[in-house]
Amino acid sequence: MPLIFEIREYEGSPAELSDFMFTHWSATYRGKMVVPRWTADYLRWQLRMDDPSFRRHIVVAYKGTQLAGVLAHVPLEIHLIGQRFRASQQSWLTVAQEFRRQGVGQAMADRSVAIHRERGCAFHVGYTYFGHKISLGPKFVRDTQSKHVNSIRNAGFWVRVLDPAKSAAWNINPWEAWATRLATPLFPRLGRPTNTALTIRPAEPRDLDTCLALVNRETSQCDLRIAWDADSMSRQLGLQGYSHALVAEEGGQVRGLITFHILPMTGHFEAPVGIIDIVGVSELSKTARNAVVDAALLSLQELGAIVALKLRVGDYPPGLFLRLGWMIRPPDSHVVVDWISVPRPAHEFSRLHLLWR
Repeated sequence: MPLIFEIREYEGSPAELSDFMFTHWSATYRGKMVVPRWTADYLRWQLRMDDPSFRRHIVVAYKGTQLAGVLAHVPLEIHLIGQRFRASQQSWLTVAQEFRRQGVGQAMADRSVAIHRERGCAFHVGYTYFGHKISLGPKFVRDTQSKHVNSIRNAGFWVRVLDPAKSAAWNINPWEAWATRLATPLFPRLGRPTNTALTIRPAEPRDLDTCLALVNRETSQCDLRIAWDADSMSRQLGLQGYSHALVAEEGGQVRGLITFHILPMTGHFEAPVGIIDIVGVSELSKTARNAVVDAALLSLQELGAIVALKLRVGDYPPGLFLRLGWMIRPPDSHVVVDWISVPRPAHEFSRLHLLWR
């Protein structure tokens, strides 16, 4: 008898959704891949779960009252090759183990596309992880997405170890753990900047307009980039909780910005990992650029992060991370786009401004 399930808006709490995701990701990947824990506070921040009008962007499958799967997206406006479109970033795909291979993922994907069409979206973007053969993401894209899906580039990370001993013990990749132990003496100590002409401080509400303009200038050369507005930028600046941001004043004016957050991840054990989102430092001097990045790393270290990650897709000044202590992690994900109402552009995408979600 075929499985009967219903696709509808999510009815539970952020904590229940967090537990559902982590339970089923852990059952599939724990001990083989690093497993993120999207906490209740993270989901409130990222998916705006305290706003009922955003619940429609969390597509879920139920069998009766039992949650069977979730596929969520964040509405965005995105600049694509000189034009601005309604779009979204899609992630957090989870299907309960007992309901896999029964059409749940396809049904959620179909409903997600319908919501995008209703909203007048041109496309949605996301990532498929190919860094381990056990990953279900590439197969899901092959089996459930439309012929209008394509990969526009690969993505990896810049990595900065903040606690070498814990990072090596946490890492489930034996080679990376060994390399971390070997490189421990090379990791420079982080310190506060001593340049009296430079002020680095937490972002405040008065910085919103300046930061918004700064980031849009910083990323203007990207082929595909988030079009920030006051509401979305305020969430990145931590003005509505969860995220953190530092601004840099040089010459008495705010000329730089960096935003970041903590995400618990499970390797051999669960530990906090720092995710650097926005790096807007092109208008600073080279010394000040390095100081802003180091200040963010120090803040993450003080928050308990054992390692910091920055998505490597070209939305920062060339050479910024080519310094002692930073390491390049090989590409492990495809950036994929599902073109819903825009014909697939015949264009090469070299620089992107997207967040890792």
